[in-house]
Amino acid sequence: MSRLLPAIFLLCSPVLAAQQGGELTGISPISAGTSGAGVAAGESALDASTNPASLMNLFGSKSRHPSAQQRFEFYGRYVDTQTDITDRHGNSIDATHTAAIGPWFAYAELIHPDVAWSIAFQPTLGADFASTRTTDLNIATVNPDGSGGPMPDDVLMATELMQLALEPSLAWRVDSKWSFGVGLSIRDTSLETSAATELGLSMLQGDIPEGLANVFGDLNWGELIQQLGAERGVDSFQGEFTGEADSGLPTTFLKFGGTWQATEQTQVGLWFRPQSTATDMEGSVDVDLSADLGAFVEGLEDILGEEFLDDPRSSYDFELGSIAFPRQAGMTVAHRFDNQDRFHAKFVWTDWSSTFSDWNVRLSNPSNPEFTGYLGGDGSVEVDLGLNWRDSIVLSAGYEADFGERLTLRGGLGWSNNPVRGSVFSGVAPYNTMHAALGATLWGGPQDLLDWHLALVAALPEKWTSGDNVVLSDLSRDEFDQQVVSVMFGCAMSW
Repeated sequence: MSRLLPAIFLLCSPVLAAQQGGELTGISPISAGTSGAGVAAGESALDASTNPASLMNLFGSKSRHPSAQQRFEFYGRYVDTQTDITDRHGNSIDATHTAAIGPWFAYAELIHPDVAWSIAFQPTLGADFASTRTTDLNIATVNPDGSGGPMPDDVLMATELMQLALEPSLAWRVDSKWSFGVGLSIRDTSLETSAATELGLSMLQGDIPEGLANVFGDLNWGELIQQLGAERGVDSFQGEFTGEADSGLPTTFLKFGGTWQATEQTQVGLWFRPQSTATDMEGSVDVDLSADLGAFVEGLEDILGEEFLDDPRSSYDFELGSIAFPRQAGMTVAHRFDNQDRFHAKFVWTDWSSTFSDWNVRLSNPSNPEFTGYLGGDGSVEVDLGLNWRDSIVLSAGYEADFGERLTLRGGLGWSNNPVRGSVFSGVAPYNTMHAALGATLWGGPQDLLDWHLALVAALPEKWTSGDNVVLSDLSRDEFDQQVVSVMFGCAMSW
């Protein structure tokens, strides 16, 4: 329970992001249609979420609407994830991903011939997954005498994750070649989840009651269970939980960017995002130990005729303290050919390795006093998650072609490595390696300044096998076959 709730938060977060091989922040239909390669070229106000300096490209002689001084954009995005899971025994696991629909808003204004500002509201993370998983209990067996192997137990594993961001940006033009920008990303996160986890018997530090001590000696609960299960090598037990958590304070990123007009046809964009401010994820967890530990204690009660655990359920306060999210640096190149067609390329590095480490989660204030007797002390539990992510690299390339003054078609391909190492929650195969996209824009004419944008993005089907899962061994060596399809559509008004 103490390991899996934050692990789900971390490992579900890439579900939507996988389509672009990186974060959804700042993804408009224009940049999505190039697999994110054109994200900082400045054809959308949302591009400022990645590179604030790109705002200056929206206004002036090089923009689609050179006389405009304001711009409003509204987009909707539909995301459909399909995941087939096969466990290590070859059994197919039914998994349900609920299709997601989310809105993107952005407003930008030229407040001086060389200064512009913008504000965007958008979802930056999201996941909605459910599966009923048959697990093998650690202590309880099919027969009371220990025969028949471990008792099977069906567990609902479900996750609903949402992160929303408010992102103001400011940009200024220094001269004909250079523009710079700064911005903020203020993000609030909420999570609801149900799952199971394995807990080490070493956590059960409470002394066994006198009636048991007269039979087995002076032991704590963990030592007793380990001694009785020595032949089977029992060293942990399975618990089920449901929980919810929210970020105590919004997480805030600073963003810095620049654009350089290298030649008349070529523009280079650069940006850097330092590590975010820290926040705490706080909430509550309802823990149910009845299937495994509760069944064991019930067996002792039947044998000895005493009551040792009246209710194997308890609520806890949950806290994952000082969460910060990683620094990032990126570069884009946009080259315009003489016939007005354009080539885009993007490189992004994200520093997951130094961010996802030394994370500790704490469960405190159990509502059931009996849990204190089993855990010892005040009943609190604190665990180091042992995260071990690697840095991610994203590479994308895209091409745009104009067909007259009104129509632009675009396409792109992208690649991303998978930064996740360690345990992976069932149903989430993060970061499809390859992604492809197509897009189109119908530009407004002289009397119609409403532009219409469409993009189709696909994270290409990919099979991937997880390693050993330290949170729940029943999830070890799952094989995932995942693909994601997304449609983004909307309009931009310039005046």
